[in-house]
Amino acid sequence: MTKTRIGLVGFGVIGKKHASALISSQTCELSAIVDTDPSAESFAKKHNVKFYTNLNALFSNTLVDGVVLATPNSLHAEQAIICAKNKAHVLIEKPIATTMDEARSIIKTSREEKTQVLSGHYRRFNKQLEKAREIVLSGKIGNLIGVSAIWAMKKHDEYYNVSWRTQSGGGPILTNLIHDVDCLRWICGDIDEISSHVSNNTRGHEVEDTAAIALRFKNGALGTILLSDAAPSPWSYEATTGENKDFAHMDDCCYRFIGTKGSLDFPLIRIWTYPNENEAAWHFPMLKTQQLEGAGNPLQDQIEHFGKVIRGEEPPRTSGEDGARTLSTTLAIVKAASKKQTVSPDGVE
Repeated sequence: MTKTRIGLVGFGVIGKKHASALISSQTCELSAIVDTDPSAESFAKKHNVKFYTNLNALFSNTLVDGVVLATPNSLHAEQAIICAKNKAHVLIEKPIATTMDEARSIIKTSREEKTQVLSGHYRRFNKQLEKAREIVLSGKIGNLIGVSAIWAMKKHDEYYNVSWRTQSGGGPILTNLIHDVDCLRWICGDIDEISSHVSNNTRGHEVEDTAAIALRFKNGALGTILLSDAAPSPWSYEATTGENKDFAHMDDCCYRFIGTKGSLDFPLIRIWTYPNENEAAWHFPMLKTQQLEGAGNPLQDQIEHFGKVIRGEEPPRTSGEDGARTLSTTLAIVKAASKKQTVSPDGVE
């Protein structure tokens, strides 16, 4: 088959991972890289890939079917709209944009130009998360009552030598938690109401280092999230799934889903139920069953999926609209903390 031609814009940490996934792909090919870093040009030459220093030069000189945007968040809207107007489908690294107005502009332009927009929440391709979603949606643990999530780890002090990370918008809510918000939305459904508290007591930067969040889902389930990037802890998605080899793997859980018939912990995929419905109460022992799953290679699977969407073989797993909903939910967490009141994602701009 003829490979689907993909351009990559941005050659930072995540851009390099996208480049490797494209080089390894059996169905997509890396056709061009756009960046100003000499290392990007060297990589392009090594792999016989065209190299440009700006997006307009790419579209003037190279025919691509789709583009992966792995650039700073503030550039997503402008670049995604350029891609759509050049009839290129686009996969945008999270978040889809920095504001809801920007997200809506991206979606509106893609509809007008009849192109697809995918939001890069690649964790939806993690095999463990797929299994957890399957179990919850199947009703195996009954109707969902609630979910408890922890994202807590200690970032090294040098991480904050980059000034924007200490300033408003650079904290763990918008940088890290947006991933977990998307995971919970994918499994539990949309979130209706949010209240939250934040603190910067540990690091003392302008941005938060810790947050406690309460959620009400549209289906009536409740949830809590405890977040901190200043806490020595084994309880984070990165540490527990083993998906990202840059993090030490901890054999523990970061999410727990509680239903009317049982409970599930993730990513160990342990299901807790009573073996006898007539003896289903607190003084009876529970049965634990485990369905072990490896994380797989979510970034690679996302690239293969992007190619299938471009070729019309699959609908987007995370559409532009879906990415915008995850963004509005995450922005609502920030707003709820600043306003000290309950906030709905529907009212966030």
